[in-house]
Amino acid sequence: MTKKIFLILFVILCSQFDKLIAQSPGYLGKKISIGYGFHTSPTINGSNANGNSIIGRKVGSGETGYFAFNTMHEGFIEHALKKRFSIGLSAKYYKTTYDNGLSLSVYYQYANNTGGFGNVNYYGSPKGLYTIKGINYLLYGKLFYRKYVAPWGRYMTFGINVKTYKCEYNPDIMYLESGNSNSGYYNQYVPPKFSDFGPTKQKFIRYDLLFGLGKTKIIANRIILDYGFNTNVLAFMMTFFDAIGEDTFIDKVDNSHYIRKTAPWRVRGVNRFNVFFKVGYLF
Repeated sequence: MTKKIFLILFVILCSQFDKLIAQSPGYLGKKISIGYGFHTSPTINGSNANGNSIIGRKVGSGETGYFAFNTMHEGFIEHALKKRFSIGLSAKYYKTTYDNGLSLSVYYQYANNTGGFGNVNYYGSPKGLYTIKGINYLLYGKLFYRKYVAPWGRYMTFGINVKTYKCEYNPDIMYLESGNSNSGYYNQYVPPKFSDFGPTKQKFIRYDLLFGLGKTKIIANRIILDYGFNTNVLAFMMTFFDAIGEDTFIDKVDNSHYIRKTAPWRVRGVNRFNVFFKVGYLF
């Protein structure tokens, strides 16, 4: 009789223990995961890191008609806080280019050979490209569907994306050709090109909201395979206007602010929509 009582109590205790484990955060008690993610999207217009795009546009120095993609590399860490909710931090690195599709006009004054001054107007789109290297810092949450326990199963993700990026140009590659001069001396003292677009290295920061959907599978109770898509909400809302051209909201730009005004257009293009595949380790 005593053995039967102990057996019944043991069964009840085990059943309650299983319930506690099922209701606790994490997969089989494992709550933390770290890993690497690869994100990609097609480069329809503008230019990718190699200066290429699929369709391109009538303006700009990018090469068109290529099988071109944007790529991003991510490192992340996540922690299951509740049964269906995880919080994470990540950093995404990417490199791309801007094809100088926006035109501008520059009035330049110079000393001529009579001791006076002449002037020249440079106009049009700068030749060449400039590079953009970005790192996105993301704080995000994952909300899993009701029948799943974080970090396993289908989920939606949302967060705050801090986009930092550095732009760099080479004055020997990026320049405006000579325009019209009133000096009367055959442009003898006019530089053959104008290549002053502010500091050759410039840093900026922008913010956006992230939303996405995905699915996580776990192999051997340790290895995480994660795939899905995400979008930057504000960049996505600008899709129509960006497709028209970056000059939609830029009526006039001077040479010193050319990069500041044009780089956000390309940064939005890289971050607008991406599919991803991630590999992680759960512990």
